[in-house]
Amino acid sequence: MREWIALVLACALCGCAAQPATVPAPQPAASAAEFVHAQKERAKSLNAFASRGSAELRWKDEQGSHFEQAQVELAWRDGGERMALRADKVGERIAWAGADATQWWIFEPKADPSRLTLGPRGVAPKDSALPFAGPDSVMELLAARAWPDSAKLGEPLPDGTRWISWSISKPIGSWCASRARVSKPGALPAAVELLDAQGAVLASSELSRPMSVEIATLPPGAWPEVAGTTRLRMQGDGGAAWDVFWDAPGTNPERLKDRLFDLNVLIEVMRPVVVREQGTKDPR
Repeated sequence: MREWIALVLACALCGCAAQPATVPAPQPAASAAEFVHAQKERAKSLNAFASRGSAELRWKDEQGSHFEQAQVELAWRDGGERMALRADKVGERIAWAGADATQWWIFEPKADPSRLTLGPRGVAPKDSALPFAGPDSVMELLAARAWPDSAKLGEPLPDGTRWISWSISKPIGSWCASRARVSKPGALPAAVELLDAQGAVLASSELSRPMSVEIATLPPGAWPEVAGTTRLRMQGDGGAAWDVFWDAPGTNPERLKDRLFDLNVLIEVMRPVVVREQGTKDPR
């Protein structure tokens, strides 16, 4: 025993104690190119997608302030070329918006009389409480679109995130640029903003509660994340605000059937009294 104690003391006095762990060298910050590449991979893996959830909608008009709760379903195919967004309340359809490669549509069955508004891709819908400045903006606000190689990365913010910004190749209405608040390549951005030519925010989203989307062709570690909670804010007189709590995101073919994206089928089902066409594509 005495020999063991002496050995311990000798080790302590002679520096036989374990050496402190080596502190790893700090990793270099990710570049804009790395964020862009990772976002392109995310967008590619989300080529087809469907989810449902509950939503709270607040907006103002000439009649005052309004509040609605609804069940919502969102689906897209072909990377957002075809889209369907519908909102129901206690079995009653409130609205249905959608698009194909050439045009978008908004059904408003609760309007008096019920109506359908049509417009070409590249023209922003007007006078709608939906978070729907066209299908392209929906994809952008949900961080489901690829970002261009020209995107620029800003300086770190106090929380360690950074803004990555880019211009829109073909502006839609006043929407000329976008930016996303990012933390690491491939991760779900914390927020996305749509900007006008002066940098003012036209619409924004806060994306939280990340949920993985199972993709059959990818290993679990490569499944893309989407937001479980999405807060959408539209600027302007109406100031529409949507809080959407998503569940069951995925790629189930039963929720991506052709009829959801077929305008002729939808007209037969919805039977709007008034059909109006909104503008022509901006000559840019």
